[in-house]
Amino acid sequence: MNLVIEKSLAAILCVAAVCSHCTADDFVNVAVVEDKRINESSGLAISYANPDAVWIHNDSGDKPQLFLVGLDGATQAVVDIAHVNAHDWEDMCSFQIGGESWLLIADVGDNLARRGNGSGHPACRLYLLKEPVIRAKPDSAGTKFRPTTIAVEVSSTITFYYPEGPSNCEGVAVDVERREILLLTKSWPHKCLLYGLPLNMQAVRQKMFADKIAPVLVPFATGLDVSPNGRTMAICTMFNGLTVDRMPGQTWTDALAGTVTAFNLPPRKQGETICFDTTGKWMYVNSERPKQPLWRVNTPQ
Repeated sequence: MNLVIEKSLAAILCVAAVCSHCTADDFVNVAVVEDKRINESSGLAISYANPDAVWIHNDSGDKPQLFLVGLDGATQAVVDIAHVNAHDWEDMCSFQIGGESWLLIADVGDNLARRGNGSGHPACRLYLLKEPVIRAKPDSAGTKFRPTTIAVEVSSTITFYYPEGPSNCEGVAVDVERREILLLTKSWPHKCLLYGLPLNMQAVRQKMFADKIAPVLVPFATGLDVSPNGRTMAICTMFNGLTVDRMPGQTWTDALAGTVTAFNLPPRKQGETICFDTTGKWMYVNSERPKQPLWRVNTPQ
């Protein structure tokens, strides 16, 4: 066993040991996601504009579309994102600024690390759009929503590059307090990095380089989110989760150099998603493959 693998396994086992005190009471199976079209859930975000619902999108291979799913597991709407591509959507997040609700979709998957390197592969892109309000109607029995389909336009397309060259990324979040977009690469623990981009709500087309913020000692991060107040970062892997708290005025660089809290996540077949609820008290997670549970997890204190 080489040193890199040894260090990585040690990090995984260390995190598992730290959170071994957690119990099943820390998470609740809210519902099963019923829609068979949601078969490779890769992005999850709470809805601010539509109560008791989350947004979900599939991984690569699907159309550029979002599913609005109620906390009962039923699809309320399918939203087609007009005039964009879905090369490899890996994550999304939701946030509120100035009383308006927004969604950010991350087309950033790059397992072979070749996007934007001049070889004909598309650069990584982020799509910013105002969160649509869905006027869902109940079915004839009056018990469930009848799914509706709409199309929306993005407000801004952000094309970006990493300073060291292409990287694979599966986590995106927005820190509303610092007006900053955060991106977490997926790699071995000693190579996993957090990057930042300024959050610009006005420019329709943006192109920039991401700024390196800090290394993050976590094995193969698959999801990222930041609490509504911008103070707590949540990271998930296929094994477990971690939170990092940021004090007022503190940067994420300083916060990540401090205490990291590990916590258990419920059993998932291939867990790649995590998001906070609108209060920050809970988080939601689910999994790839059809008919998977939507779990609610207590935010560690």
